[in-house]
Amino acid sequence: MKLKYIKHLALCLVLTLVLSATAFASPVPDNLVVENLNGQQRIVKTYVLSPETDPGILKEPTFDYDGFTYTWAFTIKEEHTFLEAKPVTQTVTVETAKKDLNVILEQLAPTIPYNDGEYVGELALDHTTLSTVAAGYTTKRGSVTATKTIGPLDRNDMSYVPATTVKNGMTLNLANVEWQVIGSDVVGDMMAPCSYQAIATYSAATSSQVATGYVTTAEYKGEVVAEGVDSITYTVVYVGTEIVPEMPEPVQPDGPAFVLPWGIIGGVLLAIALAALAGGGVFLFLRRKNVYIYVPGDKPRDYKLIAKFRVEPSQPEVDIQNVDPYPEGTVAVEIKRPLAKKLVGQPFTVRHRTADHTYAVLRDRPADWHEFDPTEEKEEPI
Repeated sequence: MKLKYIKHLALCLVLTLVLSATAFASPVPDNLVVENLNGQQRIVKTYVLSPETDPGILKEPTFDYDGFTYTWAFTIKEEHTFLEAKPVTQTVTVETAKKDLNVILEQLAPTIPYNDGEYVGELALDHTTLSTVAAGYTTKRGSVTATKTIGPLDRNDMSYVPATTVKNGMTLNLANVEWQVIGSDVVGDMMAPCSYQAIATYSAATSSQVATGYVTTAEYKGEVVAEGVDSITYTVVYVGTEIVPEMPEPVQPDGPAFVLPWGIIGGVLLAIALAALAGGGVFLFLRRKNVYIYVPGDKPRDYKLIAKFRVEPSQPEVDIQNVDPYPEGTVAVEIKRPLAKKLVGQPFTVRHRTADHTYAVLRDRPADWHEFDPTEEKEEPI
């Protein structure tokens, strides 16, 4: 086996392992198609992800598959939007000095904006919901007065003046009296008062409870909407180039004749060592695991590898009863393409603690994928 062939094989094995490890960390595609479109070999992977997912993790490095080297070409993004509406009522409170509707309405806008971070819209004032109450009360003190004219009187005698009077149902006490002369007469040769009238003033202290202000509550009502991106479909396209094996370069003898035997001996030893290494590599390659067992991960469409098996076509089955951790829910079985190609249309059995689960292998490109829930399996009666 030539050195370049051995190097090529070793690089392919390493690349396959690296791509497999990378694939486990990436989201699982919802659909995968290998196609030849207008003479162009392509692999098309489709993912349906949440808007928070970084699409950069979907772009894989160049990889080899089924005789072709695939390189990322482009990614198509398709957003799936949503629009939802709901009624909303919001209560607003204002304070005024007077219980006057005009004054109150000056403090209330006809409409107000609404935004709770998800739903947005505009709410309108519902006038039928206005309710006004006093914000508080205080004592207001004052007095009530009344004036009475009493007369004409023959003399300025206080006995003619009542001590109290009533005004608007309230009793007022005499506070002051002013006497006035309204008539006079000649007494001897002098003029003397003969008629009087009294100007009596009455008063009483008052107190009352008055509002310090008024509080009005009102409701704004309307329909608000929420819109955004619910999910995004990413279509990732890789273009393949056919892998053409390199032809070995002819060995050109070079150097003095006495060096040639040592070169030949060294080449033979190197070839033997590389052949042994290649033989071991081929043996490991032929004995590689070809059935992978997964369980769902923490995120949607994310799977975690829990076991690998080597299965021969003559005995198409795996036993997961002793897998640690043992799957308690959904189990995904991936049969790699070399084995799936030999088992297409044949039954494959997964033995677990509940019952044996047997299904038909349906495809071989890129691999056969099957999911089932062991907890839903039932033992068939014997």
